[in-house]
Amino acid sequence: MSLKPAVCKRYQQGSALVVAVFIIVVMLAIVLALSRILLSSSDSVVYEVQGSRALFAAQSGMELALTELFPRSGASNCSSWTFNFSTAGLTGCQAQVQCTAQAIASEQLNQLYLLQSTASCNANEFITSRSIELEVRQ
Repeated sequence: MSLKPAVCKRYQQGSALVVAVFIIVVMLAIVLALSRILLSSSDSVVYEVQGSRALFAAQSGMELALTELFPRSGASNCSSWTFNFSTAGLTGCQAQVQCTAQAIASEQLNQLYLLQSTASCNANEFITSRSIELEVRQ
């Protein structure tokens, strides 16, 4: 026995709607996944730029501390310094430099200093920091 055409049509009604809803749900999942990837990549670019700014601030703080440690007058002063930057590239960055006099085992050296520069940069909710160290002798 075969089914009549009217009976077959009745069983197939609404199947296109199910397929359409399934396609819409799949497309929505793809769009959400792509938007998360896009937001994640933009955050990583911001952290990379902020990290570079923090590294440059730490280096600038180190250079400024060296001018304080070894002034033209010749009297070295090993202490701690804090530098707040207001230039266009380092706005919102701060560098803290600590100086420590090291023990010397050699008679050929006058004095050995360890400088540690830590800088942090703030931009909206993104905060990054970088640190560098340098040993110098007088």
